[in-house]
Amino acid sequence: MRRPLLLRTMFDVLRRADGPCAAGDVLAAVAERVDLTPDETHRYAHSGGYRYRTYLHRASSWAHRVGWMVKHDGRWELTAAGKTAVDNIQDDGELARVLHRLYRQARHVSGVLEAVEYGSWVALSDVAAVTNVPTEQLVDLFGAGGVTNSHRVLADDGSLRSDAAGGDAQREQLADEGIVFDAVEQADPTARVTIEELRQALADTAVDAESTGTRAWLVRGSSVDGHNLVPTWLTQGWVSLAATNLRALDLPVSRAQLGEFVATDYQHKAYAVRQNKVAEFDAFLNQMKPDDLVLTTSGGKIYGATITGPASYTVSEDGHSNLRRPVSWLNREAPIAFGDLPEPLPAKLGSQADVVDLTDALPAIERMLLPEGEAVPPRELALPNASEDLARSLHLDQPWLQEIIELLRDRRQLIFYGPPGTGKTYVAQQLAAHLTEAHAYKLVQFHPSYSYEDFFEGYRPVKTEDGTLSFELHPGPLRRIVEVARDDPSTPYILIIDEINRANLAKVFGELYFLLEYRDRSIDLLYSTEETDFTLPPNVFFIGTMNTADRSIALVDAAMRRRFAFIHLHPAEPPVRGVLGRWLDVHELPDETARLLDELNRRIDDPDFAIGPSFFMRSDVHREGGLARTWRTDILPLLEEYHYGDQVDVPDRYDLELLRRAIAPARDVAGEQALGEDVVAGETSGDQGAP
Repeated sequence: MRRPLLLRTMFDVLRRADGPCAAGDVLAAVAERVDLTPDETHRYAHSGGYRYRTYLHRASSWAHRVGWMVKHDGRWELTAAGKTAVDNIQDDGELARVLHRLYRQARHVSGVLEAVEYGSWVALSDVAAVTNVPTEQLVDLFGAGGVTNSHRVLADDGSLRSDAAGGDAQREQLADEGIVFDAVEQADPTARVTIEELRQALADTAVDAESTGTRAWLVRGSSVDGHNLVPTWLTQGWVSLAATNLRALDLPVSRAQLGEFVATDYQHKAYAVRQNKVAEFDAFLNQMKPDDLVLTTSGGKIYGATITGPASYTVSEDGHSNLRRPVSWLNREAPIAFGDLPEPLPAKLGSQADVVDLTDALPAIERMLLPEGEAVPPRELALPNASEDLARSLHLDQPWLQEIIELLRDRRQLIFYGPPGTGKTYVAQQLAAHLTEAHAYKLVQFHPSYSYEDFFEGYRPVKTEDGTLSFELHPGPLRRIVEVARDDPSTPYILIIDEINRANLAKVFGELYFLLEYRDRSIDLLYSTEETDFTLPPNVFFIGTMNTADRSIALVDAAMRRRFAFIHLHPAEPPVRGVLGRWLDVHELPDETARLLDELNRRIDDPDFAIGPSFFMRSDVHREGGLARTWRTDILPLLEEYHYGDQVDVPDRYDLELLRRAIAPARDVAGEQALGEDVVAGETSGDQGAP
């Protein structure tokens, strides 16, 4: 796409205009002046918007941020600075590069100034040193109004700046924050943030001096006390929260202050409602930043925008939009149908909160709203097919392994179940190692005392600095793997749950039961009171194992059966049947052990108590005395449990030598057959050798 040409043409249209122009008219004029290519008129699958229009909407937001354009009520106009840039920079490519550089600088400087707290100021030269942006360019950016907290930047001696954003307006803002100026109009030096303090603040708050991360949000406006505010938002260029009962605010305010105000102003509301209000107000006022992306919904359509400035408090006429943030809409003319949203947005947007953090879904939002080239498409989530090497290492058939992988792709969770020794846990681990990277799979083992707090998250006692005890919320293995998986959506993450049926599954999974079946939905969590939109990422997979010989534990309930695919592993059925024979062949060992196992299982009446081949697939079993020792210490104890209370003499019924004699005829017949073949072969050889 010819971005520099499109950008120049848009600026030329605005340069020749007598005043503000409707955004749609500007874009239409660009299409008339430029012979658009098929690539530029390509429609995005999700939004339906033309590619060139999406780019120009985004570029107009950059120009607005750096002071080259004014955008208001759906109308665009070049500023004096914008006209100067368009007139002085003749090369189209250079014009685009300058715009993008200034935009990145504005974001960069805004991120640094977030560390300059309310009621303090910083010297211009110190900001230049920390950001590596020359003071002249900083002054231009401040004058454009696109840098957050720029009013807290003073001249090196503490006097007011002389640029367009300085002077009396700057003095008034700082006075509102409690900064006192002396008789020579210099700010209180004790309120100054030194360059060392600024750098330390950046380090303490983990602000990257080179880049500030973009976040994404949902702000609801389609039903504010029964009113749909989204049409007003679209035409006037802002989003809002009602905050109807909240007192007038002098911004900024901390979360702690918001908590105090809400406790008083919303005392007629329930405790949970007040908690949610504090979280929503804090997100809207303090956590959202310029250049963050915002989504909103109306009539089954999704609209996206870029935040362009700080929050403000306004006494609205109807009390429905007292807290506001200015935005630049990206797809006002081409909203996205809810049914066309990419994962995981449908579940995220299902939250009932008025403000929802969508940053986990930022890559999907950027691909949906931004022009190609700005959002890097991630690697696709994929489970590799079963390989010959995997089948060979497990002594299992490759088609069977491929079917298991297909089941994981379709269902995302399955359970291997069967008698002991059938390789359930081993196969699960080796399969996970084949499907993903070493850090991306984990094994946990359930037991009767295992709980939701162990598995997902729960409060644990901790000792504080003064020696007293308090309780902190600690994540369990599922919570930890989910959070890592969210940040790495193209990598499969696999949680292996060994002996899954030994725990009380309804108690362990709790409300997470629902997400096992409905991955595209969200739920409220038991302990995380502020998180109202927890989802299970599509790249999290579960492999459980279940021992059918454990009589003390009932089989899983119907709810769990519906949520997992069940794979039976039994020594008398494929793929386990024949595994021991193949293993013996590979290790060049006689087949007696395989035939002994078949005879043993023939004598066990209950198939759930059959013995699997894994007990005999160890090298120590096939040393002198090894089989007898394994029989005595592994096999007979299992059979004792099976026959508990049956008055059966287990050592006598399953005596190793007895079973050996039982298979001896087969062994003798095989020997006689081999001897006969040798005789025939010798006679034939003698005939051939006769003269």
